[in-house]
Amino acid sequence: MGTLCAFAGTSAPAQAAKYAAIVIEENSGRVLFARNADSLRYPASLTKIMTLYLLFEDIAAGHLTLKSRIPVSKVAAGRSPSKLYLKPGQSISAEQAIYALVTKSANDVATAVAEKLGGSERAFAKRMTRKARALGMSRTTFRNASGLPHSKQRSTAREGPPCHRHAADFPNI
Repeated sequence: MGTLCAFAGTSAPAQAAKYAAIVIEENSGRVLFARNADSLRYPASLTKIMTLYLLFEDIAAGHLTLKSRIPVSKVAAGRSPSKLYLKPGQSISAEQAIYALVTKSANDVATAVAEKLGGSERAFAKRMTRKARALGMSRTTFRNASGLPHSKQRSTAREGPPCHRHAADFPNI
């Protein structure tokens, strides 16, 4: 039996009321476990999954390749850790960006990707929210590409699995 697990952010893990989680059986969609699964939370790392999804989508559409360069702006370089400590004016390949997002959860890279794909992080966050709606994530709103806290950036544990599931839509990347 394959399972898919998603967790939304929590501000106080020791307090059960603050904890939100869901475990879903992937093939049937049956909920195996849920706690506060519909409570709005900061989406945290779910945000980077959506950033990766849109990067994969643009690569698959031919808008860029794994070798395409992603420039680093002053804004991107200024993001707080976790980061690669890239400097303004540097660039990294889309492939390097994927690895940095997956392995380091690099906020500077997430912002650079957002600026490359959306023109600005704000415009990219709007695109992320539109994609969330298209994937059935009706209560998810993104305000940045990194998952850094923002008072209006929200999701639920229940809305995580559709994003994770669709990230696998790009097996060749």
